[in-house]
Amino acid sequence: MKQLILCLTLLFGTICFAQQQGQPPPDTQQPPYGTPGTFPGEPQAPGQPPTRQIPPDEHAPPPQALSSEQVQQQITSHLKSEPALERTRVDAQVSDSSVVLTGNVSSEEQHDIVLRIARSYAGDRKIVDKVKVTQET
Repeated sequence: MKQLILCLTLLFGTICFAQQQGQPPPDTQQPPYGTPGTFPGEPQAPGQPPTRQIPPDEHAPPPQALSSEQVQQQITSHLKSEPALERTRVDAQVSDSSVVLTGNVSSEEQHDIVLRIARSYAGDRKIVDKVKVTQET
């Protein structure tokens, strides 16, 4: 008898819980915000209030430009700290308009690493590649 009452209680509880899961929440109002169209001028979803356009930020400061000395310091320190360039001699001379790379590396992979490091810090400066790939025997 106890088992029958227990089973009926569990069955009744499961049915009540399942019915509650399928019901929408009691507050069925539309949210106070709308989904904007994908492209400018595209209409909103039906029933949605119009959204206001946010003006562009006209007073944003320009990105901080690094001085030539700072760029040269960053490039040379990364060239020296790169484990793959351990037995190479590569130097970078930086001006306001260019980064001149000189030296010798022993493989194309090392050459690519040198160029990648220089490009990552050069900014708008032109990369002048004078690095020679010498095959060691």
